[in-house]
Amino acid sequence: MSTRAEEGMRAGFRLQLGMFGDQVVDAASVNRLSTMKTRRVRDDDIYLCTYPKSGAHWTWEIVNMIVAGEAKYAKHWLRGSHLDRLEEDFDNMPSPRVLLSHYRPSILPRQIWERKCPVINVQRNPKDIAVSYFMNLTHQDWMENTQVPSFTGSWDNFLDAFIKGNLLYDSVFDHMLTWNRFKEDYPDVPFLQIQFEDLKTNSVKEVKRLAEFLCRPLSDNVCEEIADACKFPNLKQASVHKDPTHLNRWVEGSSGVFRTGETGGWKKWFTVAQSEKFDRMYEQKFHRSFPY
Repeated sequence: MSTRAEEGMRAGFRLQLGMFGDQVVDAASVNRLSTMKTRRVRDDDIYLCTYPKSGAHWTWEIVNMIVAGEAKYAKHWLRGSHLDRLEEDFDNMPSPRVLLSHYRPSILPRQIWERKCPVINVQRNPKDIAVSYFMNLTHQDWMENTQVPSFTGSWDNFLDAFIKGNLLYDSVFDHMLTWNRFKEDYPDVPFLQIQFEDLKTNSVKEVKRLAEFLCRPLSDNVCEEIADACKFPNLKQASVHKDPTHLNRWVEGSSGVFRTGETGGWKKWFTVAQSEKFDRMYEQKFHRSFPY
């Protein structure tokens, strides 16, 4: 019987997928994930946990600015803060570290919960995630410098894998459900959940809410400056100057990691049948109608 990783590969993934427990992951990361739970954690670490294409870059930059107390872009690129990297890659990173994960809590370091580090979860309309993730994987060369995308299948192939969770970082539905239960599972851990759509409609309010959660209250002026600096076009421009080499990972003609930053784009991609199929899976998982 095929694993879900193997089914994902047949859908069109060029990136080698594998299984880590019950979750589909990058096969190359399995050895690193086997030691993830025992990784060292600092008391003042901040953990940003999102499913891919849910606003990770955006929120990570906002949190770094809140820590700095000013609208100043982080000096390093987000990729250097991703927990997929080796543990020693983080040893020389100055505190407080703002670290990113796309995994569910079961894979993350146990010391996060023991040391009660603040955890931020960002969620987004999963239909918009599907489109953004597809565009990412069909335009990014994860093997680097081969100009062959990480996913070479069709949109229909991808959406089927996405709905079933047969892709890198596994099911978006299970990811959301697990993080929705986080406060119940870890009641003593500081936890804040925010919505991508709320960041779009009232970014100043959400910046202020993040600052208060992190016990780093800021003036209204600074919150407004941070929100403005992190508007999509400004953040996209800043990312190019910060690390122009990351563009080498993208197939020629791609706009890079920052595509549109909009909401509701799924309506241009989903057929009626695809949308209904997606809604049925959501209702099966969440026991409620699709809310977006």
